[in-house]
Amino acid sequence: MAPEETKPRQTDIADYIRIIQKRKWFIALVTAAAIIVGGLYAVSTEERYRATALVLVRQQPRGMFWVGGETANIMPTVAMETYARIAKSVEVAKNVAKQLQLLPSEERVMASPQEVRAALEVSVIEPDLLRIDATSPDKTKAIYFANQAASSFVDENTKMRRKESEVARQFLEEQVKKAKADLDNAMQDAVDLSRRVGMVDVEAESAAAVSELRRYQDQSRQALAELRQAQAEVERLTQSINSEHEITVQENPAPNPAWSRVKQELTSARITLSQLEARYTAGHPAVQEAKARVEELEHELAETPEVLPRPEVKRSDLLPSLRQQLAQARVRVAAVQARHDALESMISTMRSRTQDLPEDRQQWQALADRTELARSVYQNLLSELEQAKLNEAIKQGNALVVDIADSATGMRAPLGRALVFAAVLGIFSGLGLALLLEALDDTISTPEELARISDMRFLGVVPLRSDQTNDLVTMVAPKSPPAEAYRTLRSNIRFALFDEPAQSFVVCSAGAGEGKSLTAANLAVVCAQGGDSVILVDTDLRRPVLHRYLGCESSPGLTNMLVGDVDLSETLQDTEVPGLRLLPSGPLPPNPAELLDSERMTEALEEIGSQADVVILDSPPAIMLTDAGILASKADRTIIVAEAGQITERAFADLLRLFEHARANVLGVVLNKLRVGAGDYYYYYYYYYDYGEREPTAGNEG
Repeated sequence: MAPEETKPRQTDIADYIRIIQKRKWFIALVTAAAIIVGGLYAVSTEERYRATALVLVRQQPRGMFWVGGETANIMPTVAMETYARIAKSVEVAKNVAKQLQLLPSEERVMASPQEVRAALEVSVIEPDLLRIDATSPDKTKAIYFANQAASSFVDENTKMRRKESEVARQFLEEQVKKAKADLDNAMQDAVDLSRRVGMVDVEAESAAAVSELRRYQDQSRQALAELRQAQAEVERLTQSINSEHEITVQENPAPNPAWSRVKQELTSARITLSQLEARYTAGHPAVQEAKARVEELEHELAETPEVLPRPEVKRSDLLPSLRQQLAQARVRVAAVQARHDALESMISTMRSRTQDLPEDRQQWQALADRTELARSVYQNLLSELEQAKLNEAIKQGNALVVDIADSATGMRAPLGRALVFAAVLGIFSGLGLALLLEALDDTISTPEELARISDMRFLGVVPLRSDQTNDLVTMVAPKSPPAEAYRTLRSNIRFALFDEPAQSFVVCSAGAGEGKSLTAANLAVVCAQGGDSVILVDTDLRRPVLHRYLGCESSPGLTNMLVGDVDLSETLQDTEVPGLRLLPSGPLPPNPAELLDSERMTEALEEIGSQADVVILDSPPAIMLTDAGILASKADRTIIVAEAGQITERAFADLLRLFEHARANVLGVVLNKLRVGAGDYYYYYYYYYDYGEREPTAGNEG
């Protein structure tokens, strides 16, 4: 009998319902805890306010420079996510804290950069907007944080853009140095060649070809110069369009009402002072008070600005014209490019015609061309450098505040919503934890779980008794559900032995406390009540208990019989149940395993079997002790008692493996101490209980 491999769990809707019913109080406790925590959090959380400002970041192409036939991109595009990180950087937070401290005394806000940065949250609104949210328990702080962060980001962006222009200028300065060195080298090589070979005179027929080649080259260089000029014009117009704002915010001054009020009060104070000086001397208290008032108003008038800036939004009128000029410039670039390509083709043809000219003259011409090209590149780079210096001087940022925060909204969630959310979260958390506990629980709790892990025959279940006593329920409450369960167990054993009858049975369990002794005693009682002659043998020579269940003496018993002190007839004791006799354990020996494994024990079992129809042996726990394996090898059948919710799948597999090694013939498994309310499968026990509680009448005695 090999132990069966554990089968994978298959959970259906009924299993989920059983798990919920089984752990409903745990789920309710988790839900209640979540509701309490959510309610306390909602009540104790202080009110927070959020203010929002919007910043527009114009994404425009960066400067492109043509250097020696290659294009250099010296100002890479900056992603909007990068701008968002800059807006929440430490530098911006420091600037915000500094600007808030510079506000007038009645508006001044004291905040550290850490507080400002913790309050800010920056997100990207595609394609080119930054949303700056500021959250604070103080409504005023939230508004100031959002607006000042937007303003500080615009200032920081301007600094960065100017830094980019500085990088462009430095790059061009390096390229100008390289171009100047190339030009000087070309000119020096031409001078060296001239000194070495002198001027070369060619024949008349070559002069015309050379002259024509030079004419084409001059035209090509002129076309190249025009092409670069046209390209420069396209670049200039492109930069002008990119730097031109479609919407421009200008500051227009407006009269300051506060300045007018102070001015009026100062005039009145001066008139009052003149009247008092006409009536009193300079030392009179009234005159002194009037002078002090005039000085105070003059000081206040000096500190109060006469006008206030007022933003005015204007749309650019130059963009349509610039775009039209750009289109015309691009057409010109295409035309000049075509003319230059044609001239280059003609020059290539003419050079093939002059390939027979003296080598020195060709070297001279090559040096001249090289010198001219280096001079052209050098001049173009000088022009670009001057333009870059100008751009650096007038460079502005590409960020603009388009919406300021004029109010802040509260963020505290209503208590009812918080409680509902906490309740839902608690229910789902409780369900999840219940399923997790169920998944981690590897104990055998139901017949279905027993059938899943093993193909061992299932003999029956015994429900858990509510009184928790050790009395034999088949004797004290013969109509109770547990007593009916033992009678069902007796019937199932008889059905299992229909083809292969057996006489002796070992009742064992994996560990202590699983109810094997009570099961053995109750099974012996119902077998005797069924008309069999039964001998119940207490073979647990370590902790015998059967004599207490049946109200008998523990000695003399099995150990006395095994050592030859008494005969079987002297050890058997009658019980209150007709047909049931008990063979107690007797005195506890120091070597119980050796006694049970002796030849005398085999002979004793044969002698006991000759005196009864059924012999039931109560054995010690099987996992830790060898006694059960020894007895199982000597008896006809072995009955395993497993406590529901107590024995683990691993312990059950170890138990089957132990009996396999002992060559025991396991009849089946009894699931003991099953909690009736644990699932929907066992509702019939309530019927049994209700049936057993009724008074017998002429129609229900069966």
